Amino acid sequence: MERPHRMKESKLFIPERFDEDQKREERLTVGKEALLPVTITKEKSESPISEYVSARHYSNFNFLRLSNAFSLKKTTIGITSANRHDGKTMVAVNMAISLARGYQQKTLLIDFNFQNPQLHHVFDAPLGPGLADAMDQKLIKVRPTPEPNLYLMTAGHTKEINPGIEHTLVLRNILQTLKEEFEFIVIDMTSILPINEFPVHFINEVDGLISVIDTTRTKKTEFNKIFKHLDEHRFMGYVFNKVKK
Repeated sequence: MERPHRMKESKLFIPERFDEDQKREERLTVGKEALLPVTITKEKSESPISEYVSARHYSNFNFLRLSNAFSLKKTTIGITSANRHDGKTMVAVNMAISLARGYQQKTLLIDFNFQNPQLHHVFDAPLGPGLADAMDQKLIKVRPTPEPNLYLMTAGHTKEINPGIEHTLVLRNILQTLKEEFEFIVIDMTSILPINEFPVHFINEVDGLISVIDTTRTKKTEFNKIFKHLDEHRFMGYVFNKVKK
């Protein structure tokens, strides 16, 4: 599998301290050259619901095999699919758990499906503050999960935000900042079709895409349509869902 083009890595070092304004309830990561402040709340989400997560799912993402697909260092992965309801969220959650457990490194799971956010349901967490609020207020907040080394950034209050090309810079700043704090970032994105609802401008900000293929409904013609809009080399891999034994 061909490795995707990677952005030049930042050499910033961001130390940690406790923010007095937060009354020591939250940890604020700051840095002299940090693009945006990152607040990690002490309030954890619930464990992900069993409908989405199980050993038979996340063990499929063998982290040693993943290392052959892309450079596992400060890696940002976008999870998408051709159509809605192909299993993107399940794949994103289980891949994030596999990376967090396999490497025992800080891993962040982000909900960038503003049309139909799901991760706050999966982890029984508030919808916001999340990614949309970070785009609007330039303040990043994430919360720990009961899963060691796994953190969550929900979609946030998305009604006022419709991601467009004008948001590219702020999204880039958010990701660049988070890559200083987390080793792996897994992003649950929208489906690619219809293409006018997919944030095409954003894919250059991630290291690569993984597409979920529902073997019961995804058609080859749909991928032919996708590759007319997206460079096939932006895909670092594909996950087949609902495979018959």
